Amino acid sequence: MTLVDSDPTPDVISATPSGPKRARRAAAPAAVKHRQIQPLPRWARPQKTERDAAAFVAGAGLAFFDQILRGGACGADVSSAAQDPAEPVYAGCLRQRLALRAAESCATLCRLREDAGALRDAEHLAGGSETSPAGRIHRLFRLLAGRPARFEAATLAAALSLLGLSASLDVGSGAKALQSCVADAPDPLAVAARASAVAMKLCAAGSALDAEIFALWIADLALANRLDWSRPVPLLAVAILHPSLRRGLNGKRPRPSDEDWLDAVAVAYGLAVAEAHALAADLARRTEKLTTVAPSLRARGAGRVVDMVLADDGVTPAAAAARVGMSDRAARRLFDRLVALGAVRELTGRETFRIYGL
Repeated sequence: MTLVDSDPTPDVISATPSGPKRARRAAAPAAVKHRQIQPLPRWARPQKTERDAAAFVAGAGLAFFDQILRGGACGADVSSAAQDPAEPVYAGCLRQRLALRAAESCATLCRLREDAGALRDAEHLAGGSETSPAGRIHRLFRLLAGRPARFEAATLAAALSLLGLSASLDVGSGAKALQSCVADAPDPLAVAARASAVAMKLCAAGSALDAEIFALWIADLALANRLDWSRPVPLLAVAILHPSLRRGLNGKRPRPSDEDWLDAVAVAYGLAVAEAHALAADLARRTEKLTTVAPSLRARGAGRVVDMVLADDGVTPAAAAARVGMSDRAARRLFDRLVALGAVRELTGRETFRIYGL
């Protein structure tokens, strides 16, 4: 893997680019007041002893999370980072951070060694070059988080290619089969369970583990489609390895081919959406801080860099410099300034090859 990073030479933070101050400040998004997200009520949180109520808990959690995803409609978010103006401005970061967690869970499922930090490095420092099997799983869930919530043949083909399952399924007939199987499903959880079970069968000719990961991926796509979300949110894979889902004397984890898969899907979504809700609340607080300090940034293109932070799990100074057209030194200086203001975090803990995010 070829690492891509800017010059690690320390720089002076206080330097200010030349030019009219008013024009530079206009590039940054205005400070906005975000809607405060309340914690999930206790009755909507997963309870270890109430497996029979799993569908109710998952439904309640999804209803609260749906309100968060539609929280941008009140006009509070004005940055261009939001792909859908009806969503909060940090929705891109939320989806991509959950994609990282889903990839880490699936890497564990495949007994791969990469943790979240290694997956983040592989994605953001490799410059888009070929990556490891775990890195391809990460790209699979990043793909899910970035595409519309529809059974499009091109998206399915890209997902199958990342998993090495292209020869196992004709994407055209597969898309039709998936659309057909969920058409009369009574509720969103049933949609996710049916679609993932069918996806598992359609990919039976390939690797069982890869087919299972594809099934988890399809479940989130189907759920988002039924809930009319603009883009899927990686959820099911985030929770699929939770200990409370294991059953029997051998502690078997649930699989899409199980007869009681729908029950497992309900429990898993209840767990996953509680985690996603807590993450959204944290990102909302961090976003408010970032958008509060953004108007005071003087660097040219600072507003677009802020948008990059809000739209992804992590951003390198090199990527920001390339996107905005500033120098690597100016990009590093901007991120140092944002860290000093408490508006972003450095995510790696390293002195070089740094990655920044909410």
